[in-house]
Amino acid sequence: MRPQLIIECGGRVLSALLVTADGELVPCSQEIRQVATRYVSADVLFEPRVIQDRDFIWRDALETLSKSSAADFFQRARRIGLRRPWDAQASVGALQLRSPWTVLSSPAALTDRVAGSILPGVGLALLDALLDAAFAFVTERGYLPGDVDPVIVLPAQTGSRARLVVRKLVRRRGFRGLTIVRREIAAAMSLANRRPCTCIVVETSETDLHLYRVEIDGDARRPRFRTTVSATIPGLGWNHWSAQIAWALGTSPSAAFERSLTTLLSGSPDSLPQSLTHGVLQRVLDATWMSAHSVRERLQEHLDRLGGEKLPMILAGEIFMIDAVRRLFGSSTTVAPAIDHLLRNVAAAMRSPFLVAAGGSLRVNTLHGEAVELLAFPQLPAPGEAGLVDSDFRLGGDCAAGTPLLVQLQWGADQAPEGNTTLCAVPLELRGQEHLRLSVHLRRTNSGRRLNGTLEVRMPPDVVVGRARFAEELEMER
Repeated sequence: MRPQLIIECGGRVLSALLVTADGELVPCSQEIRQVATRYVSADVLFEPRVIQDRDFIWRDALETLSKSSAADFFQRARRIGLRRPWDAQASVGALQLRSPWTVLSSPAALTDRVAGSILPGVGLALLDALLDAAFAFVTERGYLPGDVDPVIVLPAQTGSRARLVVRKLVRRRGFRGLTIVRREIAAAMSLANRRPCTCIVVETSETDLHLYRVEIDGDARRPRFRTTVSATIPGLGWNHWSAQIAWALGTSPSAAFERSLTTLLSGSPDSLPQSLTHGVLQRVLDATWMSAHSVRERLQEHLDRLGGEKLPMILAGEIFMIDAVRRLFGSSTTVAPAIDHLLRNVAAAMRSPFLVAAGGSLRVNTLHGEAVELLAFPQLPAPGEAGLVDSDFRLGGDCAAGTPLLVQLQWGADQAPEGNTTLCAVPLELRGQEHLRLSVHLRRTNSGRRLNGTLEVRMPPDVVVGRARFAEELEMER
């Protein structure tokens, strides 16, 4: 067995685990403020006051960052107001930036020419700096990167451009290959020994709550994991719970409070107020608070669609480390989370072959809170074959002539756009038209594991007004 470096960077905290050739699990750590720290906040803060300088130019700043090394990235970044949470210069009013994989996966980043030319380089430099300690831990333990298999856990919504940047980073660091595991699959791996079985994985993003129905089958030599259905509950993400907890404590919701909450749950070094402790949370978030913040009714309708009322439920995410929040979602079959349980799940699964199969479908974001299905998975071209899908749409709403529209092609198993991966996007300027046609040209590789395609947007009388390419992995075998 080759050594493995497993990194989880899909939540609020970065954590990593080195699995040696003899199966020993060695948690990666880094020294911050002269303290060896296992769990590090993934947050990057921004001081907005720096852009008030009339000499500040965003493009120049981003180009400077893209040329930075991991060692000096945050030192250079201080000049444009970027901070880590434990940075002494980080003010209470500092804003939290969105994660690089979220930004790189956004539809706007896929269509903006300036962003398309600069963001991948900036994202690569930022990720390199964020993960530098984990990579350095490998060499400190006496391993060469080429002798270690890297595994990175990412959210299901991470797009192909973000995954490409991660792969490029890993190659630059000297690793020979990379396995990317979706976060809900990593959580479900805790039940691999109970196959065949089905479970519900619940996790939070920054703004939303995501539920996944994951089926585990296959034989004893190679289990198979597949997400068959997913659902998104808008507004129940990390920001919501952080705000509700702040109000319960008599504090106004703010980025500073979110930093403190992350520090408490992870032990990540930061300026943690002495008044915020697990004991205080347990006392304030009592039965009355839980009754006032019950999510059972909103959760039930989605569980009915996922068929998950009596299925095992796995909670993934730092917010579920709070007992009161966990109990709002819990049941007798709930698996209580630990902050590094995803890493250990993956480490156990990597000891033998496994397969992750796609269970989603080709979808279009209607821009009205729904992702409609264009092509179900069984309707995809067979391995080695190609196909064409034409779909006509009517434009509705208050769309004046000249109004920009972003046509988004997605892949996933969620009726809500926020729960799917955006494959590509085409900017479209409306000129009073009422109809458009989407033509999707598909080709599946001979192995059947990859889907390549081109989206064409047509307007009457059958004029191509936009085109974009995409690719999606349908199957991952380890």
